[in-house]
Amino acid sequence: MITIITGIRGIGKTTFLLRLIEELRKKGNIPSGIITPAIYNNNRDKVGFYALDIKTDDQWELGRSDKLLDGPSYGPFSFSETGFIRANYILEEVLGEGSEDLFLDEIGPLELSKGYGFFPILSSISSFNIDRNLYLVIRRSLVDEFAHKFLAGEEYRVIEITMNNRDLRSEERRVGKECRSRWAPYH
Repeated sequence: MITIITGIRGIGKTTFLLRLIEELRKKGNIPSGIITPAIYNNNRDKVGFYALDIKTDDQWELGRSDKLLDGPSYGPFSFSETGFIRANYILEEVLGEGSEDLFLDEIGPLELSKGYGFFPILSSISSFNIDRNLYLVIRRSLVDEFAHKFLAGEEYRVIEITMNNRDLRSEERRVGKECRSRWAPYH
């Protein structure tokens, strides 16, 4: 099953994933993939984000607004070319491994508008084995565009993280505001 996690910026989508990953581990599952927690400065301002390999706990910088990295810039952020190469390699590997629970955080305008970041792995999603669980964090404004480009005809569900449900455990939340969807072209 493909599950799209969405919500406004800063609402706690990555925090939700971290809690879900911990719950899955407690049940004996071995989740894998990449999540991208924020990096904050001493004033608690977000200045970037790093990649976290869920399986190994390895981490490295992916984007920064306070320094230049070795890749292109988009908006206030400079991105790490080597960081995305490493992340995409790991994602390609775990897609092939058969991990029961796979995570990718976050698909945004860098991927959908610029064809950069996690874009190379997105075409593999359409051939994803639906007997496994794929959790994708996608900006709310980009869910329809993503579904149109990469999930046409595939069944998926959308969970919106809100102020009212972000601190609940998944069984209490009933996995957030949930709806089953199948994208269909506009008539």
